[in-house]
Amino acid sequence: MRESGDKIHLERMLNLTAVRDWCMDLISIHSLSGRHDDARALTEEHMEMLKQIDSRSTLWMHIEKTT
Repeated sequence: MRESGDKIHLERMLNLTAVRDWCMDLISIHSLSGRHDDARALTEEHMEMLKQIDSRSTLWMHIEKTT
């Protein structure tokens, strides 16, 4: 069971890292194009995630398909 939990934790960390990287890219794009207010708003909204990624304190949802 521990191995499965470690795998899930790793997958979640990779997902959060990808989201953080996307957010940083978007902030850079806004800054470079002169849209500093948009870049600042994104930074403020996601500051906690940008500082430190913690998959154990992130809310995760499991979505199941219905018929």
